[in-house]
Amino acid sequence: MKKKLKMNFSTERHCQELESLGSVFMPIVKGVLSAEDFIQTDIVLNWVDIIGEEISSYTTPIKVKLDIKTSLKTLYIEVPVGGYALEIKHREQYILDKINAYFGYNTIHKIAVNQNMNLRCKIKLPSQPQQKKNNFTEDEKKYLEEISCDVKDEKLKEILIKLGENVILSNKEKKKINENS
Repeated sequence: MKKKLKMNFSTERHCQELESLGSVFMPIVKGVLSAEDFIQTDIVLNWVDIIGEEISSYTTPIKVKLDIKTSLKTLYIEVPVGGYALEIKHREQYILDKINAYFGYNTIHKIAVNQNMNLRCKIKLPSQPQQKKNNFTEDEKKYLEEISCDVKDEKLKEILIKLGENVILSNKEKKKINENS
C-alpha cells in the first residue's frame, strides 16, 4: 500500500514570493512513484551497461516487484524459449552481483525468468571462416571430372565435385597429422 501524501496549497496569490518548481512537484512525484519504480526504470534503461552485451542479447528486463512479507525485490526477466532460462538460472548470482554493484547496494535479491516464444535472440553468430583452397594436383582434378562426367544435373554435379574436394582435403590433412606424429 502506498502512503497518500497530504499537500496543503494556499488559496492566496503569491505575487511577491517566487517558488521553485522542485518544491511544488517533488511531493507530487514522491507520492506517485515509489523506490521500485526508480530502480525498475534505471535497470530497463541501462540494461546493456549493467549486464553486458552477451546476456543482454537474449534477455529483457520486465519489472521489479517487492514482496511485502519478506522485503525482497525480485527482477522479472524475459528470455526466448529454449535453453536461455536455464542459462539465466545458472548465472543468477553473477547477474545479481552485477546489478547490485551498479547500484552500490543490495537492490535486487531474486530473479524470476519468463519464457516468451515471440522474443527473438539478438546474438550475432560469427561468420564461418573461409576454408583455405588447397591446390589440387592435375590427377586429382581429372579424377573428380571423370567421376562426375556422367551426371546430367548441374547442381548435383557441383555438389559431388565439392564433396570430392572435401574428401581429398580431409585425406591430405590426415596424412599430415600422421606424418607429424
